[in-house]
Amino acid sequence: MAYYYDEPSHTFSEYLLVPGFTGPENIPANVSLKTPLVRFKKGEEPAISLNIPMISAVMQSVSGDRLGIALAKEGGMAFIFGSQSIESQAAMVARVKNHKAGFVV
Repeated sequence: MAYYYDEPSHTFSEYLLVPGFTGPENIPANVSLKTPLVRFKKGEEPAISLNIPMISAVMQSVSGDRLGIALAKEGGMAFIFGSQSIESQAAMVARVKNHKAGFVV
């Protein structure tokens, strides 16, 4: 179900970080962009989550095994496009899943 916000939305350029106003604990190492992908109860950890809120587009010109590997290294996720044979889709998924430490096995 779609939800419409009554208040106007904002972009990053509308915010200003004032030097000296934030505390010493506000450093990039303390920021988590972890995004849950499944429902979970308050106080529990979600069973599946992304480390970064990045997912590739489901477009042939954008998504592929190379982008899937790059996003997986950073904690993201990629979709494969469906305008190819099932065998080709399975091979693309296998290449991403078999990628280990910078080498395709």
